Amino acid sequence: MRGYGQYCPVALGAEVFAERWTPIILRNLQLGCGRFVEILDGAPGLPRSVLATRLRTLCRYGVVRQAGSGRRTRYELTDCGRELAGVCVALGAWGARWLEVRPEDQDPYLALWTVSRMIDPGSLPRDRVVVRFDLTGVRGPSRYWLVAGRTGNEVCAEPPGYPEDGVVTSDTASLVRWYAGQLTLGAAQRTGGMTVAAPRWLEKELARWGRLSPYAGIEPRSRGAMPGPGTGAAPT
Repeated sequence: MRGYGQYCPVALGAEVFAERWTPIILRNLQLGCGRFVEILDGAPGLPRSVLATRLRTLCRYGVVRQAGSGRRTRYELTDCGRELAGVCVALGAWGARWLEVRPEDQDPYLALWTVSRMIDPGSLPRDRVVVRFDLTGVRGPSRYWLVAGRTGNEVCAEPPGYPEDGVVTSDTASLVRWYAGQLTLGAAQRTGGMTVAAPRWLEKELARWGRLSPYAGIEPRSRGAMPGPGTGAAPT
């Protein structure tokens, strides 16, 4: 990336942070993704070559630390990186407060993947919890399984081979708002955006999962006053 040529902390920081995909990579690392493929799973559209380049750059700046080699390679944030990841959280809070998510950017898989990364396996009431999500009104895959367990969590597009503890049926908009903490499970059920066929203990878990986002509870301001990316008029 070409630098700004300015001795200014904002410019210097932007040279590291403001490259395309870098904030998403930092977000995924902060969510606990350590392996190359894990980071990639949470960044649909990110080319492998670009991820490799960005990780090398972040390692060079001391933001990310690489351990191991080959298939054992893992990446983690350094103290420097964890501080920079805080910028991602602040940026996300601003986006949650001021910007609308465009319908074409609502990705049910990514929403469930993010939820799975936020669930602490140690907080689960059982060794394994399996929830099937049936999506209505979508063109692509319409069924996913969120598997949360003591040894880790994952989202599957094919039956995982474990008994299902419950089924959630939802439209994409309600699912995205639930995972982002903008819509409680109860409110989604009352409006009909989500229906849950599950025992009471699992309903309580689902309600808790919908509050795990660091942006849960942020009150959107001036909705409609500020267009989402690519929707505003060009400056004159």
